[in-house]
Amino acid sequence: MISENRLAAARAGRHRIPETPLERASRVVAVAVDGGELLAEAGGLLQHLAATGIPLEVLVAEGATRQAFARCGLGAVAVHRLGLRRPLPLGSEGDLLAALSELIGFDPEPGLGILAPAELAGRPDRDVVGHAAAMAARVYGAELAHTAPHAAGAPGYALARGEAAHKRYAVGAAAAAVETVLATVRVPAPRTG
Repeated sequence: MISENRLAAARAGRHRIPETPLERASRVVAVAVDGGELLAEAGGLLQHLAATGIPLEVLVAEGATRQAFARCGLGAVAVHRLGLRRPLPLGSEGDLLAALSELIGFDPEPGLGILAPAELAGRPDRDVVGHAAAMAARVYGAELAHTAPHAAGAPGYALARGEAAHKRYAVGAAAAAVETVLATVRVPAPRTG
């Protein structure tokens, strides 16, 4: 877990109220349909988590370029690509769950967080990825948060100037400076055995 002093220092001058989802995780695995979509929706959050020292890994069902993650200030983050084709084929949920399980490990340390895409109308690929992430969160007792395109009036997290600049460099000038991340606030049941 991250120390309170380090957390306070990382949040100084930020407009994030209350805390950022997954900020208290000891490790975060982000899973997405596409790396570009993940950076567009949560590039700033991932930068913030990395800056606080939280180990990150990313699993994408389809393509992702190392250059885009590096431009977003996430060059040190491990990015794993399954190389599935779009639309995601039937049965790909099992492939995603197996890959997530391999990344998470047999017996992960407490404090695991999983970041996955929220459901969107007309996007069954996001549903498949999100459902696999939800199953992994249940099995491993992980905190689960969902990314979504930011909509006016929705609660959001304002990015720090540097985060927004890196995100624009990686995603393009139209990158939002506010991100919507929906956290599932719950206390996982203790694991037995």
